[in-house]
Amino acid sequence: MVKHIVFFKLKKFNSLKEKQSQLKRLVEIFSPLGHILPFIVDFKTGINYNEASHAWDFVIDSIFRNKEDQEKYMESEEHLKAVKTASEIEKTKAVIDYEF
Repeated sequence: MVKHIVFFKLKKFNSLKEKQSQLKRLVEIFSPLGHILPFIVDFKTGINYNEASHAWDFVIDSIFRNKEDQEKYMESEEHLKAVKTASEIEKTKAVIDYEF
């Protein structure tokens, strides 16, 4: 099994309301992937409620059977479209992939 975790930290927003709107948009963009791509074992998105300066804002937490299925996900039309759509939101990204 492969765990794929992506964290986003938003970089540009003028108010808490705007930040929440951007986070909601990320949920709308990425959450559907877990329901439409058959090679995903588990897929969750979440908005962080921790307001510490070192905390990240949004997470994608997914599981695949193997590296090949993860690669199918990364190269899928649906994932590439989601990434392109999410590029409208300025953010920093961190990723960790590991086998378990």
